[in-house]
Amino acid sequence: MSEPTGSATRVRYALLAVATANAFLLYLDRICMTTVVHSPSFLRELGLSEAHVGDVLSSFFFAYALGQLPAGWLADRFGPRRMLVAYIVLWSICTALTGFTASLAALIIVRLACGLSEAGAYPASARVISRWFPFGARARANSLVSFGGRFGNALAPWLTVSVIGALGAWRPVLWIYGTIGLALAAATHFVFRDEPGLHPWTNEAERTLILNGGPPPPAPDHRFPWRELIRHPGLWLLSLGAIGLNFGWALLVTWLPKYLQTVRGLNEKDANFYVTVALACGMAGVLFGGWWCDALTRWFGPRWGRRLPLIIGGLVGALAYLVCPVLHSATGVVIACGLVAFATDSANPAIWTLAQDMGRSHVAATLAWSNMWGNLGASAVAKTIPLALASSMHRADWSEVFWMCAGGFILLSTTALFVDSTRPLGATRPAAS
Repeated sequence: MSEPTGSATRVRYALLAVATANAFLLYLDRICMTTVVHSPSFLRELGLSEAHVGDVLSSFFFAYALGQLPAGWLADRFGPRRMLVAYIVLWSICTALTGFTASLAALIIVRLACGLSEAGAYPASARVISRWFPFGARARANSLVSFGGRFGNALAPWLTVSVIGALGAWRPVLWIYGTIGLALAAATHFVFRDEPGLHPWTNEAERTLILNGGPPPPAPDHRFPWRELIRHPGLWLLSLGAIGLNFGWALLVTWLPKYLQTVRGLNEKDANFYVTVALACGMAGVLFGGWWCDALTRWFGPRWGRRLPLIIGGLVGALAYLVCPVLHSATGVVIACGLVAFATDSANPAIWTLAQDMGRSHVAATLAWSNMWGNLGASAVAKTIPLALASSMHRADWSEVFWMCAGGFILLSTTALFVDSTRPLGATRPAAS
């Protein structure tokens, strides 16, 4: 970030570093189950069918979606520091408990609990970023938190299969991840404060710098903003776009390893390594997306500056999926899926920034609203793909799966054309640009 600091302290970067580490763990604990449920040691113990594997994977996303609004409101109501520490502790315990399950029912219950616990992490982090970074640097700060998530997202398949291979069983890896989470919860409690003025490490220069280039932070509003959320047309459009984005992206973290094994003939370890390579492209995408969104906002203003990353990312993701069935090698598919990951993650900082622009006193609840709908889309993919594979319409090259996911990205691009970030929550007309 390039804003001048002078004699200002840099406490905001310490918070950003911890928020990024939390996002890494968030995705590591989430995505590791895609590898666990397909591992030989897991299948020997529980012997789940593909339909039951879909139930396990979709249960997390379903609970994660339903937990968004209450968890986001709690972060607005009681402060992101307090609630984020609680969320990390709870999901880390749930991750460790997953390693003790012995039945399908127990596995689904603990994954539902894990999804509910993780639901508030990104809304709380968005609230922190909105209070700790100036308007013109917000998308880049968002991109670094998202980068942490995508790093965990990319590393989870390869790291998890490697740890399972080294230890010879799937359960210990979940105990290890849970323990790491408790350590990060302690770090969050030590470093975070809800507002710059509450932090003993900041000075007046840093607090002034944070306010530079944007409106002053709104007064606290502890209401649950049901009416404002439901009546805001931009949020409905953003939510439909988030459904499309997550519907398209979730293939990469749920069924792509299975596709590479059954259609492209890779073994388990190579398939998970290829998925890691594809997802790693998202890390570059999210860093690019933060710069891209801030730059487009400077060039074209807040309306189109926030829209264009979603429109362009959606079109690129759709085209990349449409070519997958005609490619002749696993390497070609992985390159195309890497482009999907890049396009998806280049759009994510804009989604966060839109929620921050529109949310004002309800940033966490606003991001939670779009996250809720987006993760219902991800849950639908985890369950829809097994149904498609078992249907009479199924094609050996999985082309119908890629077509469905491309449609999700087209939905994102279409709805983004009409999202207006200059109308804050509860306003009857757009704010001045």
